[in-house]
Amino acid sequence: MAIWSKGDDQTDGLVHAFTVGDDHLYDRELAPYDLLGSLAHARMLGQVGVVDATDAAMMRSGLISLHREFLAGEWTVDAGDEDVHSKIESLLTLRIGEAGKRLHTGRSRNDQVLTAARLWQRHALCRQAGETILAAQALLERALRYEFHPFPGYTHQQRAMPSSLGMFFGAHAQALLDDLALCEAAWELTAACPLGSGASYGVGLPLDRELSAKLLGFSSEVGIALADANGRGKVETACLDAGGAVFNDLARFSSDMLFFTTSECGFFTLGAGFTTGSSIMPQKKNLDLFELVRARCSKHLGMRTALASMTIGLLSGYARDLQDTKGLCLDGMRLVRAALAVVTAAAPTIDPVPQRILAALTPDIYATDEAYRLVREQGMAFRDAYRQVGTQLERLHSPDHFAVVTNRTHQGSTGNLGLPRLASRAKRLHETWHARQARLEQTWQALLTP
Repeated sequence: MAIWSKGDDQTDGLVHAFTVGDDHLYDRELAPYDLLGSLAHARMLGQVGVVDATDAAMMRSGLISLHREFLAGEWTVDAGDEDVHSKIESLLTLRIGEAGKRLHTGRSRNDQVLTAARLWQRHALCRQAGETILAAQALLERALRYEFHPFPGYTHQQRAMPSSLGMFFGAHAQALLDDLALCEAAWELTAACPLGSGASYGVGLPLDRELSAKLLGFSSEVGIALADANGRGKVETACLDAGGAVFNDLARFSSDMLFFTTSECGFFTLGAGFTTGSSIMPQKKNLDLFELVRARCSKHLGMRTALASMTIGLLSGYARDLQDTKGLCLDGMRLVRAALAVVTAAAPTIDPVPQRILAALTPDIYATDEAYRLVREQGMAFRDAYRQVGTQLERLHSPDHFAVVTNRTHQGSTGNLGLPRLASRAKRLHETWHARQARLEQTWQALLTP
């Protein structure tokens, strides 16, 4: 029987299957976080006197055991269960009796699932940020190793100007670090604790929402109940926006790698184990992983779009539409982390093929450099130099490729990329996000300590 049932109002089986769907699979991932929310709620109820101290202690003891047993695989959420919340309450009541029925006091399933999801999101954001930094550092290692090696720069998919491998790898590393600004914004949005907002309008009990927030590692500043409830969907979309920025940059790097490893370019090789074969062509070594990064970036965009549109036009307060935000958020964030993992693993195996790269540095690629030489040495206006060089391209010759790279010394150019500063930035960001994750986990461990 559903926990909301009054006794004679059970849902038709077809309707139950449609409204529940595969939600139990996502609830399995949220279960440890739901137990943490319940632990904080039970402790708060006892502290404010809504539940007596004995019952509060029994609830906490039972919930700690259920958390340990879930992680050990001794129980799970099944398709026949209404949801993780009713499953936990049912197991707790079987274990400690009447006191278990008091756990739901002052809560709605709305703020309960919001709290569990928000805790999961905060944990996932820390992990995603850390993995983004690892990917950036893997690319940065390539940039430092080949910092001053010449490389052709492309515009419109045609060779355009001299560049360097340091610039190529370093630019992709910087892009990923820049993306953490959106991760930071999503982190700020997850900082508000929705526990106690009830079914969107608070409850008629003297709850201490600041205590609940503190116990769970949220900001102690508690917002308006309706604003907390209306944040469902918006916060999930922000989490996918943060991942979407990362995915977009991974997709661009993937496209570069796919182009630069073609037979026509042949600028890089990839390590054994990072390519796949063909079912018909014995000679093929396919960079499927980069093609799938691009495809899954598009898939992720579909999830972000679905999430963003799901809340358009909803009235304030809860609507069942919001149930479907859960799976989109969980699946979307997992997709980002999987792509980060494979790019991070592949990056150290990417090696340049110097002879192919140098062969691509044809004289025409230095046309702009020649125009600037005329500006610098003859005082010619750039427009005049541009026309002169453009009409005499056959006179161009290749200079010392390495000298060109090192002689470009303005900030951000090939001879002055600032890679050590970028490495320091990555280290600082790693320390920040690692500390956040450690504080969260320490806070939760304190809740789980009898």
